[in-house]
Amino acid sequence: MASKIALVKYTASPDSLKNCIALCDGFKTLKPSDSVLIKPNLVAWDDRFPIAPFGVYTTTRLMEDLIICLKDAGCSKIVIGEGSVQFKKSVGTDTAYQGLGYRHLEKRYGVVLVDFNKSKAVEFDYHNGQVLHIAEEAVETDFFINFPVLKTHGQTKVSLGLKNLKGCLKLASKRHCHHPESGLEFSFSHIADFVQPKLTIIDGIYALEKGALHFGNAYRKDIIIASIDALGADLAGAQAIGYGPDDIAHFHYYAERQGKSVSLADYEMTGEPLANHVKPLKWDWAWTRDNTGPGIFEKLGVTGLALPKYDETLCSGCSPIANMSNILAISAFKGQPLPKVEILNGKKMLARPGYDKTVLLGNCIIKANKGNPNIQEAIPVKGCPPSESDVTEALRSAGLNVSINAYYGYMKQQSEKYNGKEGYDSGFYRAADSIESVLAIENPEK
Repeated sequence: MASKIALVKYTASPDSLKNCIALCDGFKTLKPSDSVLIKPNLVAWDDRFPIAPFGVYTTTRLMEDLIICLKDAGCSKIVIGEGSVQFKKSVGTDTAYQGLGYRHLEKRYGVVLVDFNKSKAVEFDYHNGQVLHIAEEAVETDFFINFPVLKTHGQTKVSLGLKNLKGCLKLASKRHCHHPESGLEFSFSHIADFVQPKLTIIDGIYALEKGALHFGNAYRKDIIIASIDALGADLAGAQAIGYGPDDIAHFHYYAERQGKSVSLADYEMTGEPLANHVKPLKWDWAWTRDNTGPGIFEKLGVTGLALPKYDETLCSGCSPIANMSNILAISAFKGQPLPKVEILNGKKMLARPGYDKTVLLGNCIIKANKGNPNIQEAIPVKGCPPSESDVTEALRSAGLNVSINAYYGYMKQQSEKYNGKEGYDSGFYRAADSIESVLAIENPEK
């Protein structure tokens, strides 16, 4: 029998989600005595330049709706678990829980909040002796609910259910997924084999283009997709933002191991017609033809400097540093060619000939270019990730008159870009004031 994939239009809480779960038989195997683990997408938190939440985080509104649905089903042992990226030591999963109202959910419903970054781990061998360390709560629960957001991604094209499970890994394993030999999509596609989600719910109230974090563009979409089949949910989610199965490598890796089809024709769609809700979203950032920087370099006429495009080995911790370098490089441009400097990141980029200085951002890229004969003068910036101040000083020592204030201004702009815009309701990222107000919330358009 074909697995069901449900798609509903979000109109009210909690009825829209309740309907979606029913349409895909999402709770068919759920027992009131089950321990339930919900894994949202709370990718990271920034206390200095707050990340605009739309399309980045699982909405707190739907999380509360899901808890209500589980409570109505008789479940009392409910855990929410996440392992957010930590840009600095004191800011991580717990800060995200606080900022998105999860502490209120904890008090109101008695759910337990777990930071996977602090959890004990279970080790799994996934390929030729390579291992993944997964938070034990994610493995040992009775009923795992994967609760991602509908978004594209600059390395994997889409970031849906299978990608969301990367947050269950311990830090070393997250970094290992970006290993140049293992491959990002091949590695994280295995996590579902071990945690075995019983239900995947894709939060599509907002969809994010060119995610993640501060820099993507969010659109109001008002859909929810759910299935007990992890791949089926992702296939429908990808289609809703313009991507077929052949576009996404990790779909094929997972399908081949599990003996599953990547054709939506082999699944049973229920609820709203998927074709009525397709809006293609871009996943990639344009780069110069000679791979010397983001596309804006050509528009501005930036020359001399080279910032090759990031690849799949750039891990989440270092990705903000890569973007910071782009903004700082632009701040140094005053209409004349910049010094012949190449700036590298990730784990496998190799310095090219023709540059007077090579800035190596992070321990991994320093190691990858050890002994590279193309480097005339190396400027290593140690760290995992390196600090903003060290990156700034390294670029200045390379002869680039960069302005850190230009970067701060850009980040502030990104934090505030949806302020006052119609359809971008921050109330979706707060717990309701009361249970009665949860039941009364409706789409503002109604």
